[in-house]
Amino acid sequence: MKKISGLITLLLFASTIFSQIKITHGPYLCDMDTDGVTIVWTTDKPALSWVEIAPEGTESFYQKEHPKYFDTAAGRKRANQTLHRIRISGLEDGTKYRYRIFSKEVTERKAGNRAIYGSVASTNVYSKKPLEFTTFAKETANASFLVLNDIHGKSDFMKELCKDIDFKALDFVAMNGDMSTFAESEEQLFDEYIDASVELYASETPIVYTRGNHETRGVFADELIRYFPTRNGEFYQMFSVGSTCFLVLDCGEDKPDSDIEYYGLADYDRYREEEARWLAKCVETEEFKSAKTRIVFLHIPPPVGDWHGNHHLQQTFMPILNRANIDVMFSGHTHRFSYHEPNSEANFPIVVNGNKTYVMCKVGKDKIDIEITGLDKKDSRHFELPVR
Repeated sequence: MKKISGLITLLLFASTIFSQIKITHGPYLCDMDTDGVTIVWTTDKPALSWVEIAPEGTESFYQKEHPKYFDTAAGRKRANQTLHRIRISGLEDGTKYRYRIFSKEVTERKAGNRAIYGSVASTNVYSKKPLEFTTFAKETANASFLVLNDIHGKSDFMKELCKDIDFKALDFVAMNGDMSTFAESEEQLFDEYIDASVELYASETPIVYTRGNHETRGVFADELIRYFPTRNGEFYQMFSVGSTCFLVLDCGEDKPDSDIEYYGLADYDRYREEEARWLAKCVETEEFKSAKTRIVFLHIPPPVGDWHGNHHLQQTFMPILNRANIDVMFSGHTHRFSYHEPNSEANFPIVVNGNKTYVMCKVGKDKIDIEITGLDKKDSRHFELPVR
């Protein structure tokens, strides 16, 4: 009888342990700025989630309470989701911070506001160093970043390609389109590139996400923005690192909206026209006009190719960019490297990265240093561009 009682106790204990909430993916950083960042992760159960943060050098980080930032909507803390996206704001520029994440399981919701809570999952492990990030600096002529594109779900290849990179020395990593071939589910996104990015860098070096034409496809495509949230709610955005201003542009699809492949769901001509109106306003802002260096990320290179998407980007975006003193555009899409000198179609250089290489870019006071590296030495290149 005692054996049966002991077995029941053991089983109950085991079921309690195995039923505790778990962090399943992340955390990873995105939408970094000089005064804030967004931290994203998922749990296996709905939870009330928050982030605790402290500047580097704060004593006894794990023994003291620090400011808590919650996943909120219109003043109400979200407590019914497994995807957690928390914006941290009011930070100092160019400052290193340490952080930890928490998710408290919500086991039941009652009438009114009553919530019943269960266990807590967190990165609060005393034997482990806290996670860190550094906000973008305001007063610097330097910026450094890595560009990846056209990975198409090959996460093992991406990890092998990037295994020797010191990501902590970078301001950010630009995912410049087609990291997946289709967007079909949350698990697919994590399996194909987000988990690998977290393993390599993304818990401490932020992602800058540029949507490619392939990522407009799939039953989960409408959910993508939730995994790479931006303050303006769009895939396109502008941000600065010191005296360098970056434009992140969304190419949309590469074929006509009427193409049979889109099953009547495409409206990208209208979308690009709307984005172009936003772009025209951006390049007239003080932030953009006062920048010393101006860099563009756009998955489809407008002058390279003869698809409808190329032509429409040429019509909508290029007249604006050609007046904006752009220093360089980084693109992908073609799956092979090419470099395009300024010409009548684009009065700035365009670097098209292939699908087997990454771009390491370091912006300095007078030049932009660009190194392209692949597993095969013959794919590697190095060149410099002057800052206008």
